[in-house]
Amino acid sequence: MKTGMMLLIMGIAAIVPECIWAQDYSGQWLGTITESQNHCEDLGKAEPGDYKITIVQKDNAILLMENVVQRPYRGVIDPETPRNVRVQGTYNVDGGYVSEIVDIVFENERQGSGQSVWSWSDGYYQCGGQFKFELTQIRN
Repeated sequence: MKTGMMLLIMGIAAIVPECIWAQDYSGQWLGTITESQNHCEDLGKAEPGDYKITIVQKDNAILLMENVVQRPYRGVIDPETPRNVRVQGTYNVDGGYVSEIVDIVFENERQGSGQSVWSWSDGYYQCGGQFKFELTQIRN
């Protein structure tokens, strides 16, 4: 009986690995921008380099915030694809608003990679950009 139950559990785990891969991504992360395109002059968005990031996760809600400017990006983790996370943020800067969507694919609970697409507009002029980055957790 115990052997049969173990085989059943192992079979279910093999069929739906994403559903049982519930990780908590909360902690301090180092984000390294590896590629960047900025079509907005003087905005200073997405400069190549390292950025410290805080991630707070509670159940399926996730919040990501760059530690210096502390602008929140919020999202929800889909339990069916918990490694793929999308967060969004909107904030005002330089007389206009930036709207940004960030997609992250976590390889495990300590590493991930992703990309961002963003646009800035003051209601008259619009520009934008995108960047790719790597993430490494530096502290829980």
